[in-house]
Amino acid sequence: MQGTRKKIIRFALDYNIEDINTYAGYKGDLVVKIVSKDIDAIAEIQRYANESDILDVVVKHNPHLMIYELFCVTEDKEAYHLKDEKFEHKEHSKHDVWDKTRNN
Repeated sequence: MQGTRKKIIRFALDYNIEDINTYAGYKGDLVVKIVSKDIDAIAEIQRYANESDILDVVVKHNPHLMIYELFCVTEDKEAYHLKDEKFEHKEHSKHDVWDKTRNN
């Protein structure tokens, strides 16, 4: 497992979380999904992830289940290069569910 994903998982285990999943995402990226009902835990994990070497960090709030899902996307350096040459995560800003200055 990639070192960056290990670090975010180890950091998250110190908080009140419900679930952690890792899987290959769209076109070869690696995804860590962290689920918690504790908004403060998600905020701290998000802060740590934003300071790490992670391509994209997204928080999704599911009000029906009263949970927050944090997605951390990292590049799989061992996978075949499947992406379009035009696609880069740098074009997409990091989404912050608490940032009320943008339309979420």
